[in-house]
Amino acid sequence: MLLHILFNITLPVFLLIGAGILAERAYKVDVDSLVKLNFNVFLPALVFLKALDANLPPELFGGVAVFNLLHTALILGVSWALFSLPGLRSHRPELTLASLLPNAGNYGIPLAMLAFGAAGANIMAIIVLIQVFVTITIGLWIIDSGRTHWRDALISLLKTPILWASVAAVLVMVFKLELPTPIRQPVEYLADGLVPLALVTLGAQLSRSRSGKQIRPLALVTLMRLLVAPLLAWLMLLGWEAAARAGLLPTLDLAGPVLIIAAAMPVAVNAYILSSEYKRDGDLVSQTVLWSTLISALSLTIWLAVL
Repeated sequence: MLLHILFNITLPVFLLIGAGILAERAYKVDVDSLVKLNFNVFLPALVFLKALDANLPPELFGGVAVFNLLHTALILGVSWALFSLPGLRSHRPELTLASLLPNAGNYGIPLAMLAFGAAGANIMAIIVLIQVFVTITIGLWIIDSGRTHWRDALISLLKTPILWASVAAVLVMVFKLELPTPIRQPVEYLADGLVPLALVTLGAQLSRSRSGKQIRPLALVTLMRLLVAPLLAWLMLLGWEAAARAGLLPTLDLAGPVLIIAAAMPVAVNAYILSSEYKRDGDLVSQTVLWSTLISALSLTIWLAVL
């Protein structure tokens, strides 16, 4: 299992990051433009297709969504308090965001398919959709916190292409519209381009960044994502299962272990994209993505063995 994860999931991720590092050193790429393309073009296309193609039982979707949102609220509270401590407060928005957003997409879905089969991948897809919602609401609020008035923040949100991509997908689903091929195909091309471009962009940023004296925040974010978050999910699952046996909540069945694995995912590349787009410390967040992803090859294998 460990070798399979390393060679089939983790290694491709790091090869793309490595391509970005080489590209930056050879050509001095325009990272700011790449970030804008990721955030305003490729990510909205992926969000649109994920929302459009979600075809899962309402009760399963509801249970997973509620669990994931409650877990997100817990992580937000713990992270915000932790990164309000002296020496960390100046980086609180980006560190909180990095702790909040798991890489449930390009890392989580293939891992769930490997460990739990197609059913596990479908459950992970629900989590991806919920995390997209978290990113364009709570995520944007966190990363812009303390900078603008709430009205300006709302206007900024309304200008975000990801929001309107989600709205468009919901409208298409509600009215049961069939996208014509000339529209759907280019959207698919853009969606397929997000993961490689985001990872190459991350590599280019990493080539410029220096971790230096930032070992403490790096270690804390990594612990939050790989240890604290899955432990909280596991405790929540115990309580949920007890309530389900009492008939108070629907049973989660296979979704339970998948939710814990999703909680144990490393920092999402979206955290880096948002931090860079909103002029936070992109260097620091890029390091959290790198190190949490590297260490997760071991930590996720342990979680899978436990579950």
